[in-house]
Amino acid sequence: FKNNIRYDKFEWYIYKTDHFEIFYYPQVVKHLEKIARYPESAYQHISAELKHDLASRVPLMIFKTGSEFQQQHVLPEEMPEGVLAFAEPEHNRMVLPIDQPSDQLYDLITHELTHVFEFDIIPRGLGLLNNLPLWMDEGLADYMTGNWNPLDLMNVRDVAIADIIPP
Repeated sequence: FKNNIRYDKFEWYIYKTDHFEIFYYPQVVKHLEKIARYPESAYQHISAELKHDLASRVPLMIFKTGSEFQQQHVLPEEMPEGVLAFAEPEHNRMVLPIDQPSDQLYDLITHELTHVFEFDIIPRGLGLLNNLPLWMDEGLADYMTGNWNPLDLMNVRDVAIADIIPP
């Protein structure tokens, strides 16, 4: 963490919607209204599918580019290579860059927001629930986007074919 170089100092502001507190900095402001519609739409979809509403607004930190996202210091440890975005169970927040085509950005938001719903429905840190199988979390998140990550799809298929789905 101490070697994680910080090139930019972000001046954060908050934009509130019905279900989100979007943390942004001035370089993102021209994209803010468009970006705010994506998580709200994803929220409606996931909430309807899971028949569940979250009790409070979800904090959503957005970065203009992937390289700025890589500089984030939200996580105390260095982020693993290849992580495009993340949701945190401890704070029920999402952190992501917005420099993707609209359809991919919407899928990314839907994927990460599904994790926030999962954290709310199945709280972490309660003994056995601390270590839910990755295929459960990622499988539901991919299902909600309608686009399966090939590795996640392979894991779900292997579990189903081997008939090792937990009770």
